[in-house]
Amino acid sequence: MNSKEQARRRFLRNLGTTLCAGGASALVPQLGLVGSALAAQKGSVAGYRALVCVYLSGGNDSWNMLLPYDTARHGVYATARGGVYNANTNAGGLAIDRAALTSQFQITDSATGGLYAVNPGNGNYPTGMADLATIYRANKLAFIANVGTLVRPITKTEYNSSPSLRPPQLYSHNDQENLWHLARTTATNTGWGGLVADRVRADNLNQSLSPCISLAGANRFEVGNDTFPYQMSSSGLTGLSNIYNSANSTGGTYGSQRAGALDLLLADTANPSPFAKDYARTFKRGRDLYDLVNSSLTATDGSGNVTTVFPSGNSLADQLKMVARMIKISRESSGQIQHKRQVFFVRTGGFDLHDGLMSTNNSGHGALLNRMSQALGAFWTALGEIGAQNEVTTFSMSEFARTLSSNGNGSDHAWGGVQFVMGGMVNGGRLYGTFPDQALNNAISFSRGQTIPSTSVDQMAATLARWMGVTGTNDLATIFPNLINFPTSNLGFMA
Repeated sequence: MNSKEQARRRFLRNLGTTLCAGGASALVPQLGLVGSALAAQKGSVAGYRALVCVYLSGGNDSWNMLLPYDTARHGVYATARGGVYNANTNAGGLAIDRAALTSQFQITDSATGGLYAVNPGNGNYPTGMADLATIYRANKLAFIANVGTLVRPITKTEYNSSPSLRPPQLYSHNDQENLWHLARTTATNTGWGGLVADRVRADNLNQSLSPCISLAGANRFEVGNDTFPYQMSSSGLTGLSNIYNSANSTGGTYGSQRAGALDLLLADTANPSPFAKDYARTFKRGRDLYDLVNSSLTATDGSGNVTTVFPSGNSLADQLKMVARMIKISRESSGQIQHKRQVFFVRTGGFDLHDGLMSTNNSGHGALLNRMSQALGAFWTALGEIGAQNEVTTFSMSEFARTLSSNGNGSDHAWGGVQFVMGGMVNGGRLYGTFPDQALNNAISFSRGQTIPSTSVDQMAATLARWMGVTGTNDLATIFPNLINFPTSNLGFMA
C-alpha cells in the first residue's frame, strides 16, 4: 500500500471517529477537507519537465517584436527602418513611433538597465504584446538577442572572404528552418528536440506514447534516433469511422463487428510478409494510443480539460490549449501515461511579410504578434491552473529575422534576430546575448541591416537541453557538433 492510500484511509477512519463522537457540528469543517483528500490522490509525476517549441513560420521581423526604447537607440532604429510608419506620409517606413510605446509595453533589461519595448500593436490590435510584457516584468520571460544559425563565430570580413564559414543556403526558408530544427549545419535526419528526447525518455512510464508530441504535423525538430513525434490536432484525435478503435472505445452501428473483422485481417498469417506484420503492429499501436490518449482527454470527470479561457479564432491558442491538456494528463501520477519528460511542437504562420508588414488588418505584423502574445498569455495561465509553470519552458524559433531596411511595403529575408523563452524556471526579466547596433552597413551588419548573429542556435538549444537533463559533454557534443566552436554551451537563462 502506498503512502497516499495510507493517508486516505487514515483520513476516512478519523472522519468516521469524529462523526460518531462529535455530531453535526464537527462534520462541517471536516467536509471541507474531503475535496482535498480526494484531490491528493491525483498528484503529478515528480520531476516532470517539458519543452514547448513555438515556431513562427516565415521569418519573424523580430526587430519590431523587441525594439530599443531609449531616445538615442530608438533614433538609430527608426532611421534604419526608413522612418516611423505613417499610412499617409511615410507608408514605406517600418519603425514604430516611440510615443506608441506606452508603459504597458516597456521593459528593462535587469542585467544592463537597458530600456526596451515590445510591439504595441495598432489601432485594431491595441493590446499588442502586453501579455508577454507582463510575464517578462514578472521575471518569467527572457529575450535572446541577435541569435541565429552559425557554423562558428564569424566576422563580416570572414563572411565576405570565406563562404565555407557561412551557414548553408543562408536566406532560404526551408534550409534555415531545418538548421533551427537540427541545430547543426551537416546533413542529418534527426532534430535536436528528438535527440534530447532519446536521452531523457527512459523514466517515462508509458513508452508506447512518444515523448515528442506535435500539434502542427510532421517536423524534423522532434525526430530522434529512437523517437518519432506523435501527431495530433488542436481538436484532439480522430478515430476510425464506425469502428471500435480498441476494446474501450465506442463505435457506430456494427462497430464491434467491423473492428473484429479488421483485427482478423491484421492478424492474417497466410502471407507472413515482414511489411504486413510491421504494418499490423503499427496500426494496432495507433489504435491503442488513440484509446489511451482520447480516453484521458475526454474523461467524464473533466480531468482532461483546463478551465482557462483561451482566445477564440486563434489557431496558436487552440494548439497551446491542447498542449496544456496533454501536459495535464501526461504528468498525472495516477494516470496511464505518467511521462517525466516531453517535447511539444506548435506552429503559427504568416510572418513572411515582404508586403503589408505595417498593415493594421489581421494579416499585418501587429496582429500576428498580438495573437501570439494572447495565446501565450492564456497558456501561461493554464499552466498555473494545473500547477506546471515551473515544469514547462516555452521558447520561440523562426528561420531568420528580416532586413531592417524597408523594401517599400515590408522587409526581406535577413539573419540574426530575437527569440523568447518563457517559464517558471527561466531567469527572466532580462536579455541574453548582445542587442546589436542597428545602423545599416556597420561592422556586424550589411547594407540592408542583415545582422550577423552574435549567439548561435546551438547555444540556445544546448541551454534548453541542459535543463531537460542532457548535461554530459559527449551527449551535448553529439547533439550539437558545432557547439565546441562557441565560447559557452550555457547562456544562463535557465535556473
